Amino acid sequence: MNIDNDKTPVIRALNGKLCINDVTFEHSQLRESKEYLQRIGAEEALFYPENEEELKELHAIVTLMEEQSPESSGSDALSYYLN
Repeated sequence: MNIDNDKTPVIRALNGKLCINDVTFEHSQLRESKEYLQRIGAEEALFYPENEEELKELHAIVTLMEEQSPESSGSDALSYYLN
């Protein structure tokens, strides 16, 4: 798989952090994760949770990233779209 040109990367939670195509992002790296998705030309990102706990973990990670991001639009975010 060529991760530099992957239109559908895979997102997962890894040790409490966001991982996209095996690239791990710290909670303070929301902008970097968005730039990575743009750089690889992602059209959508896939997430395959194995259980409800993994879904909750990703939600908690995304919430932390939003809280630590200077680009955050606050708690009014309606989705996980990284515009």
